Amino acid sequence: MPPKVRVTRQAILNAALQLVRQKGPDALNARSLAGSLGCSVQPVFREFSSMQALRTAVVQSAQQLFDAEMLAALGGPDGFLGMGMTYIGFAAREKKLFQLLFMNGGFGGASASQVAGTTQGDDEVLAALQGMTGLDAARAQRLYTGIWFTTHGIASLVATGDCTMQQNEVRQTLQTVFTGLLAALRQETEKGED
Repeated sequence: MPPKVRVTRQAILNAALQLVRQKGPDALNARSLAGSLGCSVQPVFREFSSMQALRTAVVQSAQQLFDAEMLAALGGPDGFLGMGMTYIGFAAREKKLFQLLFMNGGFGGASASQVAGTTQGDDEVLAALQGMTGLDAARAQRLYTGIWFTTHGIASLVATGDCTMQQNEVRQTLQTVFTGLLAALRQETEKGED
């Protein structure tokens, strides 16, 4: 009978995620992970074909955590504003995971319109924005992009520790930017501008 597996794939993934949470993605290597698990590197490579495969799994796990928070926020009492607050809150609470997901060059130099509103789940957000504001699809996309610039900028500053913001300050900033952009986009609509 083969020996019982003592260190499972899930245990390795959980430990790797915790290591990245505490020390950042650059700290993830087979030795440090094995040390945190109290084992040799053998179980790591038994469960994952390479460190790249493990890193990919860690990114997927981090993305699942983030997505769950964002979906809960969209369905919450603050709706779209809640999503922005949650995005920034995630950056404040999970600095290293936020950096892993959103500050690693993963956007590949794409334009803002190619990034904002084009990720998984954004179709629902854009549809909700259209319903909430009465804007057409193109203007809802522009509103989303403008809000994303603001939200991501604040979140990046918070995640790197370059600044802090109180919840009420974040809320007020996001509401002001949203109101201003919405007014400008509605004015365009009234004037018949494309």
